[in-house]
Amino acid sequence: MRLAKRLDHFQEYFFSSLAKKKAEVEKLTGRKVLDLSIGSPDFPPSSIYINKLKEFFDEKNSHIYPGYGAIPEFTQGLKNWYKKRFNVDLEKDELFPLLGGKDGVSHLALAFLDSGDEVLVPDPGYPAFSGPATLIGAKPVFYNLTEANNFKINFEELKKKITGRTRFIWVNFPTNPTGQVADIKDLKQIINFVKENKIWLVYDNAYSEITFDGYMAPSILQIEGAKDVTVEIGSFSKTFSFAGYRMGWIVGNKEIISALAKVKSQFDSGLSRPLQKLGAYALDNTDKQWHEAMISSYEKRRNIIIDNLKKIGLNAVKTKGSLYLWVKIPDRFRDSQEFSFDLLEKKQILLTPGTAFGKNGLRYVRVSISSNIDNIDSYFK
Repeated sequence: MRLAKRLDHFQEYFFSSLAKKKAEVEKLTGRKVLDLSIGSPDFPPSSIYINKLKEFFDEKNSHIYPGYGAIPEFTQGLKNWYKKRFNVDLEKDELFPLLGGKDGVSHLALAFLDSGDEVLVPDPGYPAFSGPATLIGAKPVFYNLTEANNFKINFEELKKKITGRTRFIWVNFPTNPTGQVADIKDLKQIINFVKENKIWLVYDNAYSEITFDGYMAPSILQIEGAKDVTVEIGSFSKTFSFAGYRMGWIVGNKEIISALAKVKSQFDSGLSRPLQKLGAYALDNTDKQWHEAMISSYEKRRNIIIDNLKKIGLNAVKTKGSLYLWVKIPDRFRDSQEFSFDLLEKKQILLTPGTAFGKNGLRYVRVSISSNIDNIDSYFK
């Protein structure tokens, strides 16, 4: 008897092993670790949304299967929000609810790729962009996001990565892990590139509503003709602090969405009716006061964390989007993992080694600004 050979092609999800290391240090030192590694939104959801969710669970038939796809309320809510937020019109077959953004990220590999096909993946980038492709025997081809290019796409380099087996490209702004943002000009370049090279584009816009210093993230669908070649993933986790509810969406090209729906019909039975109604309600009834408080909380933490990082010789740029800082480590350390584990053992501060996001993270660590920073001064003294 044996397990699937595909398990040999990839390692345990990095954050799972990092959690084990954290537990070991807490047991050894007897001190709670200041965990700045995980981008888990900890700002509580608006009480308005929570109370509505209770109502939706109490409704008759809230327990039944939701069906495969969006209920009418979810469809209309998402259509209304995209029109109001981005001035983008959506049709019913251009949207689909997800069980969190990661649901779409992982299952899209099955919709696009056969064994031996290739997908372009940012380095550094979200690990889930590459793992599912490897799992099914496809090949992630990494393109570089480096300081030399301001952590944006170098299209000359990217063009050299295209082969006859390239099927699609992952693009993510505001970016996990670098926090870099994009403007309309950047998005036009991306759309032009995929059209010229006849590949699909998946745009991860999970952090579109987590932005600072006056910046507002655009949608890739604002670009003329984008629906011909792309889909965009959105997340209730970041936008409304619904991370544990596992709610997201995908919008754009109807052919891709139909393919994803066909794949997902084999893996789940849809997003529950109460959660779809919650999503629709939140999109149609944004609690602006709550959202401003959430952004203010993350911005305040961002600034406090940057000030404390300076105490240990780390200089961080104030990113305008996402929940992360991308910080270069001191030269005396061999790599980001050595630095992170040294800091964890000596000061009980946990940062994510940049190598979790690709080889270009060798000299960087990712720092989350969504963590509890109570008593932070006592850790950085």
